[in-house]
Amino acid sequence: MLKLPLRLCLLLLILPVFHSAVAADFWRSEWMVPESAEGKKLIIRPIEASDADRFFHSYMTSQKWLYKRLGWAWPSEKSSLEQNETMVSYHLEQAEERTAFTYLVIDKEDKSIVGAVYMVPVAASREEKSGIPRNSYNAEISWWLLESAVNDNLHNDFFVLLTNWLEASWPWRQVLFPVSQSNDTALQLLESSNARSLGRDLDAEEKYFSYAISRK
Repeated sequence: MLKLPLRLCLLLLILPVFHSAVAADFWRSEWMVPESAEGKKLIIRPIEASDADRFFHSYMTSQKWLYKRLGWAWPSEKSSLEQNETMVSYHLEQAEERTAFTYLVIDKEDKSIVGAVYMVPVAASREEKSGIPRNSYNAEISWWLLESAVNDNLHNDFFVLLTNWLEASWPWRQVLFPVSQSNDTALQLLESSNARSLGRDLDAEEKYFSYAISRK
C-alpha cells in the first residue's frame, strides 16, 4: 500500500523540476528584470529614450561593417534618425510589456555606446525551418559590437560579462544564440565556449548554438 503513494510523491517532486528546465517561458509576472551588469571594461544596461541620438551615431560609425556581418539587413546606409527613434521607442515598449529586452553595451572608460544586446522570444521560424524546439529555450540572444570595440578585443570581455550575468541574474535555464555565418567574431566566441552547436540554416545563412545556464 505504501508503494503507490511513494511513487506519486516522487513524481510530484520531479515534475516541477522537469517543467522549469524544459517548459521555456520567456517571461513570468513574478520574475524581476535584471537592471545591469558591470565588468572591468564594460557595462550592460537597459536602453533609454535619452540614448536615441547617441545610439544612432554609434552603430552608424560601423554601418558597413555591421551590415556585412550581422545578416540582419541592418543597419542600412539609408538608416535615418527618424527610423532610429521609432526603433528605440519600440524597444522601450517591449521592455515595458516584458515581451523583449534591449540593452546597451557601454565602454566604462569613455561612457560611449559600443554595442547592444537583444533578448527576445525564440522565433517560430526556428522550429519550422531548422527543427529547433522552441519549448526548450527561454529566449534567443543576439548582439552587435562596433568594429572599434572588436579591434580593441572588447568582445572577449563582453561575452564573459554576458554569460556571467545570465548565470547570476536571469531566471532562464537555456537560451539560443543565432549567429550569422558572416559574423566570425561571434562564431569564434561561441565555438570556444560551453555553447553547443545545433547546426545551421543554409537559407538564412545562420548557425545556432544552445547555451545551458547554470545557477551561481
